[in-house]
Amino acid sequence: MASYGYHDKVIHVDLTTLTSWIERPGEMFWRVYGGGGLLATYYLMKHCPPRINPFDPANLLILTSSVVAGHPYAGLARFTAAAKSPLTNGIGETRCEGPFGIAIKDAGADALIFHGAAREPVIVLIDGGQISFHPADLLWGKSVSQTVDALEAQFGSDSHTAVIGPAGENRVRFASIVTDRAYNAARMGIGAVMGSKNLKAVVLRGTLRPPVADLATCERLTRKYAEEMRRNSLTRWQLEPPGFSAWVHLHGLDAALCTRNYRDSAFEAADAYEPARFMRLYVKEGDCPGCPNNCIKFFSAGDDTQYDPRAGGIHQEIAGALGPNCGIADLDAVFKANVLCNEYGLDPTSLGFTLSMAMECVERGLLDIPLRFGDAGAMLAMIHDIALRRGFGNILAEGSKRAAERIGGAAPRYAMQVKGQEMVCFEPRTQTNLALGYATAPIGPRYDINEHDWDFDTEVGWEHTLHSARTLGILERVPMNYLGVDKVRNFKALATLWSAADALDMCIFAIAPTRVFTLEDMAALLGAVTGWVTSSYEIMRFGERRLHLMRLYNLREGLTAADDTLPARFFEEGVQAGRWQGVKLERARFHANIRAYYRMMGWDDQGVPLFETLLDHRLEEHAGG
Repeated sequence: MASYGYHDKVIHVDLTTLTSWIERPGEMFWRVYGGGGLLATYYLMKHCPPRINPFDPANLLILTSSVVAGHPYAGLARFTAAAKSPLTNGIGETRCEGPFGIAIKDAGADALIFHGAAREPVIVLIDGGQISFHPADLLWGKSVSQTVDALEAQFGSDSHTAVIGPAGENRVRFASIVTDRAYNAARMGIGAVMGSKNLKAVVLRGTLRPPVADLATCERLTRKYAEEMRRNSLTRWQLEPPGFSAWVHLHGLDAALCTRNYRDSAFEAADAYEPARFMRLYVKEGDCPGCPNNCIKFFSAGDDTQYDPRAGGIHQEIAGALGPNCGIADLDAVFKANVLCNEYGLDPTSLGFTLSMAMECVERGLLDIPLRFGDAGAMLAMIHDIALRRGFGNILAEGSKRAAERIGGAAPRYAMQVKGQEMVCFEPRTQTNLALGYATAPIGPRYDINEHDWDFDTEVGWEHTLHSARTLGILERVPMNYLGVDKVRNFKALATLWSAADALDMCIFAIAPTRVFTLEDMAALLGAVTGWVTSSYEIMRFGERRLHLMRLYNLREGLTAADDTLPARFFEEGVQAGRWQGVKLERARFHANIRAYYRMMGWDDQGVPLFETLLDHRLEEHAGG
């Protein structure tokens, strides 16, 4: 029976033998696994032996859409890249905006799964569902822009690309995959897995996008988004240049600003990050096809000969991670670092916190290298060394946790990481639901694990944020630093919703609880694309199921409840300045909240999902790992 919205087609590619095959799992499978990180975890559980090295050819590289994503309507441009993570040794998942997600569907697939490893560098072309292999030896060592130029010359300028740069080739543990030249699938080192497979690029072509079931409803919901996005404070901020990367100048006033590796909480040069300074180098907005709100903006680095402005797509975190976190007052240097991340294929967040760890170690006499807070030139030089694994950059290329262990002494204390994944630049001591998310998320800390506590704060929260959130059971504002166990119910609802978005590759910048689309709209869009009779209940079930299955995968790989914590700094050192001066997390209460969350999820006190919980979600086949 023909399906709407998705092909029912998973393309498997064996890079060892340069062969491929097609799997058609059927509608029952898609109603359970949906897509995104949920689908990816299923295949990692099914095909990967436990406890393998992430660089073992037996690891999978998965690029996947979902049953609803990959269509030119609001919030549907995302795709997911997944593998066993070289940083955490657990589930690795990152999501990315831009044109590539729709290109997956256009190429005739819902998911691409790469097995094995090629003997020589290779390009995989998927053109109208047909797979072919092409040598990439002449592209090995080239930057992302150089590679894309060559790929477009070979396969056409209308092709879409997922490429690794030298960082992925060199297996930098926080290497990323860069799509369509400047859209960075950044976190968890998935680019390093791609490099370990000698896969330089995936090129997509085609016009095979499946039809949607209810075109009129898809168009109506997209019109609704376009009409309302300027009336929503958050979507308007994402929409209007310079966009959501310009936040440093204000954020520290209310939530405390991550400064110098979380050692400090106020940045004396925050004014250097005012929107007007961003606009000096503004180039254009990016392209999420069909979505009225193109959140990704492009900025040049002020030197178009050394820093290709076509690689200037910027995401929200980089301004904080490579700015105040590294003590950098020079915004132009941050733009240069952004281009370097997109050219080398590096996660700017893990990069920033690996650099800031080293900077603090230098300051405390644990390390003697020319890398100091505030030294933009040294920071830029070290980015090159990390990507190319030169000198001390070879050690930092291992990520903050492993590098700190090599430095020794007290250095591990200054590695701001959870499960081996570097922290993000949004303060957990003043936003306790974020803290809970950073600690318990199967993928480690990510700034969009759940909607930020700031949004619901009693003093500074956005005025509209309770309207849609009430449908989740969030009925009242709560101080963002409140750590009572009753706040956990809000966290569970918020984290489950955005987990559902990750399972369905719906963009969190378009959806409930604080952007334009309500939970009901999300369900309406899912039904309109697929033709399913669905509900907001099914949406939330996708979110819970993703968290249960990822938890099982991590347990199988050796991660336990002991890994659900935060760096000691957040428990032992208070915020240094501003409204929240002296605030820190109370360790015992924080871990009591984690246990409460486990129980709310239907897990035991060690975070192991109960058999009945798995049965409830049709995951019983995975019980026992």
